[in-house]
Amino acid sequence: MKKLFKFVGTVAALSAVAAAGVAVYKKFFASDEDFSDLDDDFDDEFEEEDLDDDAPAGERGYVSLHSAADAVKEKTEDISGTIKDAAEEVKETAADAADEIKDTITE
Repeated sequence: MKKLFKFVGTVAALSAVAAAGVAVYKKFFASDEDFSDLDDDFDDEFEEEDLDDDAPAGERGYVSLHSAADAVKEKTEDISGTIKDAAEEVKETAADAADEIKDTITE
């Protein structure tokens, strides 16, 4: 047990020394670069272009979110019907297996 504590203490001490070294390097020796120009990398290339020149802005078509909700509702109903059918199949199969076991035991 003494060796375990010695090992854990040594690892903790080495980790602390490494962290202190990194902190000192970053504070005193690392270059102080200005990263403000990185914002240019994230600019949208198509920001000023109008990709849909045919339709004016007032005549754009929008997609209703209700149709997605209806589709989800229909899928849910289909899935619940499938689960009910599968449950009935399992029930019938279990009943048939129970009958066969009963017949085997009576023989």
